[in-house]
Amino acid sequence: MRDLSPDLINSLSQSVTTFCMAWKLELKDGRVFGFSEHDRDLVIDGVTYSAGSSLTESEAEHRLGFASDNGAIEGVLDAASISESDITDGILQEAKLSRLKVNWQDPTQFIVISVGDLGQVTTRRDHYEIEWLGLSHKLGRSTGRVFSKKCDASFGDARCGVDASQFPDGTVCPKTLEACRHQFGNVINFRGFPFLLGDDGLYSGPKEGAPKDGGSRYK
Repeated sequence: MRDLSPDLINSLSQSVTTFCMAWKLELKDGRVFGFSEHDRDLVIDGVTYSAGSSLTESEAEHRLGFASDNGAIEGVLDAASISESDITDGILQEAKLSRLKVNWQDPTQFIVISVGDLGQVTTRRDHYEIEWLGLSHKLGRSTGRVFSKKCDASFGDARCGVDASQFPDGTVCPKTLEACRHQFGNVINFRGFPFLLGDDGLYSGPKEGAPKDGGSRYK
């Protein structure tokens, strides 16, 4: 639940409101751009939001729980803010986009609706479209190592330790323990987990006639 000030709640409850949408774009190099759909510049929390920026929200979806919010923002390429060359140079990579609803009569009254990362950016003539992803999308990422029966090192890299130049071009490493031991003599650097149990092992019961002494079934 968002913590709203009494003044903001009062303004939002009026039959006729003076609110507009605004967007704050924070680049990884520290630069901040503000955009607003209002017809004059607004200063919100120390950031100037350009009037009539042509930035519009073409699509948005908000979900409860841990599902990821997402949407799209469209705009016209403008050398004064974001140009096509900027996008080509990757200026929007790892940028953060905040969506705000602000009272243009009193910009101290605003609410941050969502904060997300920028996804895919596409350009069409003088227009661009930015995909934005709610911060909860990070929960779906795989980070760190993946536990697998096969080796997760690349053949010949520092973690593998094998001198790939000693083998013919096109040599393929199947990344199994057997191949690492018998084909490359490199089992000491094997980066997989060959004895990792699969679903069949996790859910299977003791074999018929096997002693039930609490010991390992893989002796």
